[in-house]
Amino acid sequence: MSNNSDGYPGYKKTSLSKFSSPQLEINLLGLVYINNKTAAEIIPYLTKEDFSVYENAMFYELLHEMFFSNISINYDQVMLFSKNKAAYNFISVEYLEMLQAGAGLSSNIIQYLQEIERLTKLRTIEQNLNFIQKKMTNDGYATSDKEVINNLQNLLLNIEKTKTSQDFLHAKDVSKIVIRDLEERRRLGHANITGVPTGFKKLDSLTQGFQPGEMIVLAARPGMGKTAFALNIARYASHPKLGGKKVAFFTLEMPSTSLVTRLFGISSGVDLYRFKKPDLLTDSDMYKIRGAQNNDIDKLALLIDESAKTDLPTLLWKCRRLAKSFGLDMVIIDYLQLLSVNNEKSSRDRQNEVATISRNLKTLALELKIPVIALSQLSREVEKRVDKRPILSDLRESGTIEQDADIVLFLYRENYYNKQKTDTQEYGIAIPEPTTLLIAKHRNGTQADINLSFRLECGKFEDDSLFQYEDEDDKGEE
Repeated sequence: MSNNSDGYPGYKKTSLSKFSSPQLEINLLGLVYINNKTAAEIIPYLTKEDFSVYENAMFYELLHEMFFSNISINYDQVMLFSKNKAAYNFISVEYLEMLQAGAGLSSNIIQYLQEIERLTKLRTIEQNLNFIQKKMTNDGYATSDKEVINNLQNLLLNIEKTKTSQDFLHAKDVSKIVIRDLEERRRLGHANITGVPTGFKKLDSLTQGFQPGEMIVLAARPGMGKTAFALNIARYASHPKLGGKKVAFFTLEMPSTSLVTRLFGISSGVDLYRFKKPDLLTDSDMYKIRGAQNNDIDKLALLIDESAKTDLPTLLWKCRRLAKSFGLDMVIIDYLQLLSVNNEKSSRDRQNEVATISRNLKTLALELKIPVIALSQLSREVEKRVDKRPILSDLRESGTIEQDADIVLFLYRENYYNKQKTDTQEYGIAIPEPTTLLIAKHRNGTQADINLSFRLECGKFEDDSLFQYEDEDDKGEE
């Protein structure tokens, strides 16, 4: 990694802050340019302000627009996209060749991003201190000490934009927020969801959507459908015409291609087995799959991180950085037990390590004011009981997971344990599996069992057809 002494034709050293590294900027931009796969690991975590060289900042803006427009990043597309746009008239064969030659190593992406963030903060401090010093020079003897101190305090508070700038709030100020929220919800009625919607009517009715600051644990035995259920929520929440939220999904168990293949199954209804055996796909299947891509999946504000080696500090950093550069409404982690506190050395006391992870995820939810969903395994103890419905003590390495969680959800399918094979098809049509979603803990609401249907063949969960929206009936009984 290089400092600001590393230059290239076309930039003036004298115009740059000493807290700049043009070569570092080229490392990152070059990586995206030569390897589309790195775009998702780099573009969302940066902003235009992270680039000190004007041309690099503008080229990042171009890459950002192409990435979020699902346009492949290559020489032809870059030249076509920048054609006849004055802001991009610096883009030339020479500039792109320089990017290609200066591309960094994909294994160093996190280090590059953290270094560029450090330099951005230092430049921000430098600019603000220069402003304060200039103002003191201009005001001279009449300089207000209170104004200088206030400017310095504001500078410190604004350096970390993702951090809360105010630790204490007066009760009367909070009460106004609560009353305003109540009046708005009362006006809109129960059709209004105040948090991130899941797409499941009864769950949304009971929770009003997953709320800012909440940590939600979704747990089940392997094969129950944890990942599938989380993907159903992510798809609904991130669709612009449904939830309209920005969601980050950390998959620590499977590659992003497998995850998106599951999304195709959920959206299209096509049997996932056929994705593994493409020769079985019919023209009708392909029509549904392409429709799912164009009308659904490509429109989702869903970012997927497939870094299997992501540890807790890296995950926390990525979330904070995303909140600043992309905006973030919800985080999903699949799954909690695969996270380590430190990649280099894992604690021998796994229970304490999981406790640290759990507490940090809850703190992250509070800090960013978003719900964080952590998928979790259940211990094998559940298999030893006659009644195999999960209970809170079944949470693997539970202790603090149960304490930190605002909501604990369990997935349970009786047929999962049924030794006698039940018919999965009727007249050639797959029969949905009856599934129960248990709200085992709800810090700000009631516990409940919710009936769902799980279409195993395509991974789609749906509200059970027998479920009736009972809010109005409940009101009549009060």
